[in-house]
Amino acid sequence: MSPSPSHDPEFLPFRLDLVGQRVLWVRLDADRRRAAAFLDERALPAQPEGGWLPLSAWLQASPAAVAAPADAIFHIGHCGSTLLARLLESWPSLQSLREPLPLRVLAEAWPVRGQADARLSADGAGQLLRAAWTAWSRPLPPHTRSLVKATSSCNGLAEPLLDAVPGMRAILLDLPLRPWLATLFKSPDSVNDAASAATERLRFLRDIGLGDGLALHAMSLPEQCAMGWLAERLRFDALAAGPHAARVLRVDFEALLETPETALAAIARHLGLAEAGVPAALESPAWGRYSKAQSHEYGRRDRNHDLQLAIQRHGEAIAAGEAWVAAQARRWPDRLGPRFAAP
Repeated sequence: MSPSPSHDPEFLPFRLDLVGQRVLWVRLDADRRRAAAFLDERALPAQPEGGWLPLSAWLQASPAAVAAPADAIFHIGHCGSTLLARLLESWPSLQSLREPLPLRVLAEAWPVRGQADARLSADGAGQLLRAAWTAWSRPLPPHTRSLVKATSSCNGLAEPLLDAVPGMRAILLDLPLRPWLATLFKSPDSVNDAASAATERLRFLRDIGLGDGLALHAMSLPEQCAMGWLAERLRFDALAAGPHAARVLRVDFEALLETPETALAAIARHLGLAEAGVPAALESPAWGRYSKAQSHEYGRRDRNHDLQLAIQRHGEAIAAGEAWVAAQARRWPDRLGPRFAAP
């Protein structure tokens, strides 16, 4: 391994061990980064090159210089974020890093940072987040820009990152409730993902004063999924109306599919990419492939067929989720308003 992996753009912080207070750096070339839907074990070559570095050594080193901070995609999960990240690779200047593992670890640790039994102090957590973002902001040539697509469980880090990284811009990607629930219920794994995120999302609702009387054990699985959707919608609302509003852009995946040229042009302007790159993105082969497994054909017609089938098969669960959100809108009319009252 390079004596200074934190200054070598060929290496990425690949795994974060807060118990052992160390970080694993791994060399990943441009082709492997581009192919990876997730920067986890599936992205590793047969004989990975790298090694562990103590967190203290990483954080005490002088920060590596970067031309520009990485931008980000935050999303609600199962809403086309991998496709969008691949479309943005149509701009030759942009390197996309999808779902790096250390960001997930930091998201899990963030709510309890600084507590007596926490693995990270409040200052240490912020320092580590900034150091990791700096590492992901170093693209491999010929790229000159980086974009990090976060895991949906990392949305709680959007505001801390915007606070800590001047110049970083973010896309906030989501879906209306019905197609999102239909997407979930056509896949048991997707439902499990949403259920596993329910605790943090309920915590967010409580933090903003909308969680009174809500308990996961008293909620059905469709209600837990719908609760998560509501929490993320409100989180994105707050970000879009907050002090960093100019640095975030709300994107509806349905709108991206229906009017891709308009949506991609708006995204390009927001990220400072040349709008002349939009035609190449419109012609990207990613439109006709399953984003997480590019060897499988999967286009917009396939998605529409699957959604309609899911609505037919799981209509009762989808209706239960919609009814739960509508009930919360009636309970909190001043906070939620009529837009959440009906699908």
